[in-house]
Amino acid sequence: MPGFVADLDGETLRCLVEALSESGQAISIYDSNDRLRYANKTYQDLFLGDFEGPFTFSEILRYGARNGTGVRIDDDVEALIARTLPRRRSVPRKSFVTDFVDGRWFWMDHTILPNGWVLTVGADITALKHDERTLRQAHDAALLASRTDVLTGLPNRRYILEILDERLRVSKHEDAGLCIALIDIDWFKSINDRYGHEVGDAVLQHFSSVCRERLRPDVSVGRTGGEEFLVLLPSVSLEAAVRTVDHFRADFPPVRIDGSAIDLAYTFSAGLTEALPQDTRNGILQRADRALYAAKADGRNRTRAR
Repeated sequence: MPGFVADLDGETLRCLVEALSESGQAISIYDSNDRLRYANKTYQDLFLGDFEGPFTFSEILRYGARNGTGVRIDDDVEALIARTLPRRRSVPRKSFVTDFVDGRWFWMDHTILPNGWVLTVGADITALKHDERTLRQAHDAALLASRTDVLTGLPNRRYILEILDERLRVSKHEDAGLCIALIDIDWFKSINDRYGHEVGDAVLQHFSSVCRERLRPDVSVGRTGGEEFLVLLPSVSLEAAVRTVDHFRADFPPVRIDGSAIDLAYTFSAGLTEALPQDTRNGILQRADRALYAAKADGRNRTRAR
């Protein structure tokens, strides 16, 4: 049985209109000339307010644009009307999400009836959109946490290596220069042994903070483990990269130890290398590691390049 239709007496029609008004859905019917023929209470609250007509689709949109009601319009209302009118009857049925100036979101079902009239039924999905936003924020926070070193707030080993892979790809395909530096804080074990691990942690946090403050915004710094850091310097020659790291190292400030008046000075060693066309991640890291070993072997607190 495809459906059931009965003669609508006055009481049945009154109950139907009341049900549509109280449903919470936004229901409207426009005739073939786009004049509003029926709007339940929810639709009136969303679109009409104190509007006194004329009740055509275009004029209702213009009223909303003038009074800050109805759907959110990010551009000129006339441009929106010009885009929308040709599409209102382009397909028999369509659904879309729209947001309103008051912050609500509705899922709109738009149906063309056989006589050319338009039936629109909108369901309030504001709560779902808020849940979606919360889930997206939770996902973004989890992704950030998975990429971040907890102690320093810098990219962790996995993420800084992913950034290195991408920088190598760009360097090969766009002929853009790339240098990397492996940095190791000097005598870090002695700092831990003498002052304790809390001070050691403070040194790592201080080093990370100074990197963020003093290196260029396009320079990426990540903690690869322990007291070792990887620095990616794009669009520079090896000579320029060495000058940058040497200047950074020579003017490096001490860290104030909490709860005391002690400013603890510390140094670091750096090994630099420049990306070659055939370089893989392992290849460039091995060269930088050999350069870092040379800096340590030469007495620490210095920069070496390969």
